[in-house]
Amino acid sequence: MLFSILALMAVEATAATITGVNLGGWLLIEEWMFSNGQFDRVAEEDDSPQGVIMPPLLPDGPGFNWYSEGDLISKLADEFSPEFAVEVIEAHRSSYITDEDVQKMKEAGISAVRMPLGYWAFLGGSYNDEAMLYTDPAHEDKKFVTISTDFLTSQVKRFVNEGIDVLLDIHAMPGGSSQGSYSGIFPSTPMFWDDEELQQQGLDIVTNMMDFYDNLDEETRAGIVGMTLMNEPAHNMADKADLMTEWIANASDIFRERIVKVRGAASLPFPKLYVNLIETSIQPQAIVDFFLDTFSADELASWAILDIHHYFAWDGGHNGCYGGDCSYTCSSSATEEGLKAIDSIVIDGAKSSHEFFFANGSIPLVSCSEYSLATFDRSEQACRGQTILKSMHDNQATAFEKQGLYGAYFWTWKMPYGGTHEESWSLKNYLGLGS
Repeated sequence: MLFSILALMAVEATAATITGVNLGGWLLIEEWMFSNGQFDRVAEEDDSPQGVIMPPLLPDGPGFNWYSEGDLISKLADEFSPEFAVEVIEAHRSSYITDEDVQKMKEAGISAVRMPLGYWAFLGGSYNDEAMLYTDPAHEDKKFVTISTDFLTSQVKRFVNEGIDVLLDIHAMPGGSSQGSYSGIFPSTPMFWDDEELQQQGLDIVTNMMDFYDNLDEETRAGIVGMTLMNEPAHNMADKADLMTEWIANASDIFRERIVKVRGAASLPFPKLYVNLIETSIQPQAIVDFFLDTFSADELASWAILDIHHYFAWDGGHNGCYGGDCSYTCSSSATEEGLKAIDSIVIDGAKSSHEFFFANGSIPLVSCSEYSLATFDRSEQACRGQTILKSMHDNQATAFEKQGLYGAYFWTWKMPYGGTHEESWSLKNYLGLGS
């Protein structure tokens, strides 16, 4: 089923409605979202652990800062106990996205959610019978708490039963497959692309996600509208691009064999494949070449979607800030002329993020599964206030409509512990629905 950012969008940009949203910070934890106002940098730094708290059990913090989910859990296990580490993460997972959140999403017109998950959700075997500690195979000092299959099933059902579709997204792989705290192993070095066993385990993880899908009841399966097999693969690791594309092709073949052929042969609906690629790893023309080599014209027209994230926070040609080296200064929004100039910059930036791929003409399905209202990568310096945030919201939606994006998902639904990040990164906050 086609879902688009514009499913509920009026003709006028001022009535733009975002209909897809990420569930970041929930089943995969990123430290900056729990910085509690003490840090303002979105991108992680290896000399500055930005994670401060982990409610509800550690509302004031554990007594140390942390870099990533694996770092947090390992330190909790060492400083307190393995049992307490599991308890902390389980309490967070059970309380972060509430039933009230789901209802507010529905009332706000959200038609689909993207659910970022670590590989520890799909380890298979007894690992996912219940939540337990699991040590990363490449980093002994990085531990994770597995997600039980029963819990994950119940959470998927919670959305599907309310008429909200789900895009399953594997956000982190064994050993770390990208530079970034979302890899789970930060600040350790990602090892996925240097180890064939880790790469095979990654393919096994993908297979296990297919098993999870197969074991759902048919009504719930109908609500799984997409799968991403690896988020931002080899981000900031351009020297691994060839290994990355080979792995993505192999993983896509698993999807083709397990989902497309099986479901298609039975004339049953099946989810789309959102192939997420990032230009910090592979250049645009190489992306096009890879897609045309990996998928047939029929596949490109029906289920293989090119997914490209876009953030103004890192778009040096279209960003805004209070002082500093930006395309515009936030204070320019105070005049009608200045605001019109900002509108033009935002529209141009949103269009340019995917324009190359549409211009090629060979890839009909293009999506953007992550974007936000942030104008700069330091939230203290990013533009604030309803005037500019509304420009970011409405003009991105308008540009995405004119481009014909297949779908777009805002990052993220909520960020109650993000301090200055919340205003630009929480859709719930922007819509005036609380923290």
